[in-house]
Amino acid sequence: YNIVTDKIIEKLENGTVPWQKTWKSGHPSNFVSNIAYRGINTILLGMQDFESSYWLTFKQVNELSGWVKKDEHSTIVVFWKPIVNSRNASLDETTADVHFLLRYYNVFNLEQVELPDEILTKRIQAPKNEVKPNAESIIAGYRKPPAIVINNTISCPRYLPRIDRVETLSIDSFTSADNYYASLFHELVHSTGSSERLNRKGITEPINFGSEKYSTEELIAEMGASFLCSMSGIENTIDNQASYIENWLRVLNNDTRMVLIAASQAQKAVDWIVNTKPTNTECER
Repeated sequence: YNIVTDKIIEKLENGTVPWQKTWKSGHPSNFVSNIAYRGINTILLGMQDFESSYWLTFKQVNELSGWVKKDEHSTIVVFWKPIVNSRNASLDETTADVHFLLRYYNVFNLEQVELPDEILTKRIQAPKNEVKPNAESIIAGYRKPPAIVINNTISCPRYLPRIDRVETLSIDSFTSADNYYASLFHELVHSTGSSERLNRKGITEPINFGSEKYSTEELIAEMGASFLCSMSGIENTIDNQASYIENWLRVLNNDTRMVLIAASQAQKAVDWIVNTKPTNTECER
């Protein structure tokens, strides 16, 4: 928890909101398995200054007959490791006492390693199996969505929990289409917190502007919007507002678990919107 939170806080103190990072060549994924990273790992990898979205473990680099470039440093990725507590070795998985421990391992970006040309050519030029839906298809596929209303009389987009409605200005009212979708995604993530959906306290309970509950819900919405932008190939250009950063820093400094919890909640919101069943655990690849 401390390792992850310290990295997030360092970026925030430098005036950068790390979960607003997008990738020029797609969502971060493992070079070998082509499986996309999720949750907090999306943020940890997105904070790094690489244009490639591909990552490998040291073992994977060696298995591909490659090597890590001199003076390159790895990036941590977290995963949940199942631990079985049983005095009876014959106990099966359905009756065993299983709990999960948070662990991490190290990965390198594709730009940090040298691989044989034939490996790079075959892998990078191969068509991707995963079809990344565009922003409109993500919105259209929202499971049990709120009403989405165009309202050019408001000063900024908003979610109204009491009537379960998202209001946004028309796309032409924004400086770019990217800003329109990033803003709309932010409000849609808020809407997943309603009692009819994920029932988050930041939406279902009264909160004061600037409070820790408010900041936490904003943290969830910003992370979730960034995930959706990355999935749909949109450059998230929301300004790094100083007041938001100040609130987030206070929340993070008060509880080192907060960034992991918020990322988990953001991923649940995204899973709801895109109607995806989450995997059981983020495992080492």
